[in-house]
Amino acid sequence: MQEIQVGLRERQRADTLLRLHDAAIDLVQENGLTETTVSAIADKAGVSRRTFFNYFASKEDAVLGAGEPTIPADAVDRLFDGPDRLDRAVHLVFTVASSVRHVRNRPAERRELVLAHPELRARSQHHAVAAQELLAKALAERYDSETAERASALLLLATAVMRFAYTRNPDVIDNPDSPTVAAAIDVFKNTIKDLI
Repeated sequence: MQEIQVGLRERQRADTLLRLHDAAIDLVQENGLTETTVSAIADKAGVSRRTFFNYFASKEDAVLGAGEPTIPADAVDRLFDGPDRLDRAVHLVFTVASSVRHVRNRPAERRELVLAHPELRARSQHHAVAAQELLAKALAERYDSETAERASALLLLATAVMRFAYTRNPDVIDNPDSPTVAAAIDVFKNTIKDLI
């Protein structure tokens, strides 16, 4: 019985997230970011302001469908296991960057709004920095200083791969298994080989 309740709660949570995100996008498209208020978003989604803040920290986050980043429990532990470290590092960076996105619908409309509103770009950057800081903290807690330094360098390289892939296909953030990501990793590996 408890599994059913948890499943129902998760579906209700996902539905509320989606309604808030859709309402935020619709209202910003109609009225602009400055004129759109948290109260208007909550009203359009059929929830209270208090409920809004249980899901999103700001109206910008509601438009972005974004929140705090997370790291899978053992992802940092596996970073140096065996070969293909760059592949694992890229996967880890994508996983943490992707965890910021709590709602994944309407990506093209969201991108248009981010391009049109500097406040949304700034908030997106805030989330990217929060993800990097979370990873840095996890590395410092997991590894000795020398290994943490190597891991930081590896993750910076992985971040560059992610940005390179994003310039080729902005949808890769929501689809890290895209062939674009694999191609970007290959470009970086080949470039590094040429340098050595």
